[in-house]
Amino acid sequence: MDWIEPKRLAPGMTIGIMAPASASDEDLHRIEEICKAKGYKVLVGESARRKGLYGGTPEEQAVEFQYMMTVAPCDTVLALRGGYGTMRYLDLLDYKAIRKYRKAFVGYSDCTALHMAINRYSRLITYHGPMGVDFKLDRKSDIDTLFNALEGKLKVIEPLPEPPRGAIGTELGEGILRGGNMTMVSMLSGTPYFLENESWEDTLLFIEDVGEAPYKLDRMLQQFRLSGLLSRIKGLVIGIFTDCEGDEDERDYDLGYEALRYMEENRNPKLPDPFVCYVPTGHGAPHQTLPLGATISFRYISNTIIVHPYTK
Repeated sequence: MDWIEPKRLAPGMTIGIMAPASASDEDLHRIEEICKAKGYKVLVGESARRKGLYGGTPEEQAVEFQYMMTVAPCDTVLALRGGYGTMRYLDLLDYKAIRKYRKAFVGYSDCTALHMAINRYSRLITYHGPMGVDFKLDRKSDIDTLFNALEGKLKVIEPLPEPPRGAIGTELGEGILRGGNMTMVSMLSGTPYFLENESWEDTLLFIEDVGEAPYKLDRMLQQFRLSGLLSRIKGLVIGIFTDCEGDEDERDYDLGYEALRYMEENRNPKLPDPFVCYVPTGHGAPHQTLPLGATISFRYISNTIIVHPYTK
């Protein structure tokens, strides 16, 4: 099944807002005003106002997410926040219908499970981007970048952060961007919603996280190594790891450096040399919107990512 692009947004269209994971107490009026200032209408789902631990039961959230991504009178779906809950209903969604309607989905953190599932079974490009929780006046740059992406205006991501230990990988690398929150990607390993085996050699794996000590990050990295994933992917795209410093004796841990070593181990000599690059996105600011499922190119000399057209 070929990859397809989400519909390109334009002012006058409608943005659907819901809580696909944990319940949210975000200021819906503030979010709606920011969307209106951009020229968009807003459709608020029932989950956005539910109280408790989640935005509903697994069945309620599945029904609402399916509705928003298909027949609902909206053109894209924006998650209010992450937290926990999306893995509870991945098996309740109709991915063929989601593919048919070609709506953009925006979220991160726990929403990684939805990205991974939609990318795999709908072959629809989704967006790792700011959520409702980030729609605040002091996040104008991140919000502008999100709307540029949704409107098909994003072509180049630059400049990228410099690697902590200098250049690690000097070749131009092109591949399909997949992944999201590192913990969620790890949790999906071994399930039907992980990266399909035959896609690994075309994959640029994106990871970011929050509040995980270096030893926990390394444990997940070992899982990727032992599964054979690291020795086969084209490259690793590392986002911001917020509050992941750990104890004093862990401060020198360099995830990118360690990952590249593992990517080079037991690698088929017919595969291109792997590389690591860094992007300014994760939990908090800055948060550069990334199209998951899109073909991107990392250019070492200019330290940029070229984003191929991915909206129609």
